[in-house]
Amino acid sequence: MMEMVLSTPRSKIMFKNKFLLIPVLIFLIALAVDRLLMLEKIQTYFTKTVSEINYFHKPILFKELKEYLTKPDRKKVLVYFGNSRALLFDNKYIAEHYPDWILFNFSVPGGTPDYFTFWLEQFQADNVKPDFILVDNSVEAFNLTAYIKIDEVLVNGLDFPFILKYRSRYTSKEITNFIAKRLFKTYQYRPKLETVLQRMKNDFLIVKHYREWRKQIAEKLVEERGSASSDISANASSSEELVLRYSEGDFHSYIEPFTFNEHMLAFQNDNFTILKELGVKHSAIWVRVARPYFKYIQTRNAVRPANPEKPITAYSIWFPKIKAIHEANQTNLFNMNEDEEYNCNYFTDASHMSTKCFPDYTDYIFQKVIGVSRK
Repeated sequence: MMEMVLSTPRSKIMFKNKFLLIPVLIFLIALAVDRLLMLEKIQTYFTKTVSEINYFHKPILFKELKEYLTKPDRKKVLVYFGNSRALLFDNKYIAEHYPDWILFNFSVPGGTPDYFTFWLEQFQADNVKPDFILVDNSVEAFNLTAYIKIDEVLVNGLDFPFILKYRSRYTSKEITNFIAKRLFKTYQYRPKLETVLQRMKNDFLIVKHYREWRKQIAEKLVEERGSASSDISANASSSEELVLRYSEGDFHSYIEPFTFNEHMLAFQNDNFTILKELGVKHSAIWVRVARPYFKYIQTRNAVRPANPEKPITAYSIWFPKIKAIHEANQTNLFNMNEDEEYNCNYFTDASHMSTKCFPDYTDYIFQKVIGVSRK
């Protein structure tokens, strides 16, 4: 009898508190709707980028790299950890002029040192040892207070265990951003009815072209081992006037105001430590940007409030720290922006060399960085 008396109040309490399940139910429904909207055939009505496809391909590329390295008759392997400035290499050019080498391109749009650490830790765990690894240094990646935040790595490239492990290296805002955009992709892409209606016009013409473009990018990334072929990039050179305008915009978007991100420096230091422990030959590179943009980075004040008499530039803050960490790790730093032997200056915008420069860019890496003669 006593047991029956005690059980009745408990069941009543559970019944009365069922309303507490409503927030959980709403969350699960929202999550289900989000996943439904992000299906390929639905998201193409409102998404406007293909950047994430580069990230989705990297696990496939990693598996291919591991398999290739086990082949007895393999070529020497170059792995490049870079950003969008390193995406348009032509593998046919490499095969023709550097036939003993092959490129596996782990570069992604917005690539930053934490993303390189994410993959290099997996290289180390699986004892993956290419013949040479090239790591990017871009001033924009080390700016904590850019007007336009480079967060593609955070929302597309990293996972929960990695963020948890290095939570002290991210701000609370970055962690919140990661959780929100990773759980709800529609929060990341912000669907707009206007975009959906526009893409439904003319018998869904824009949607069809966009889907085909995404399909081509995905196929090319597999075919070119991580590089996005110039065949579909329409990567033409821009006029000097247009590049100048792009330079002005990029400086205000990515450089000013400039606050050095010490945590990214810590990730870069980790990268060099892992590479030394792996025993893999490696170097770092600062890829060339348009001359007006480089001049702004070198000479314009980037710290607020500005002091007209003594400007503090992004270069004066960033470069000494970068140089010091390379010297401490005995890692060569190749600075394409101040190398007088490199002078290809065709750009699509302030930050990206035109495909017209990629043969010279390729030669620079193989001849100067790795030390291989062109055939």
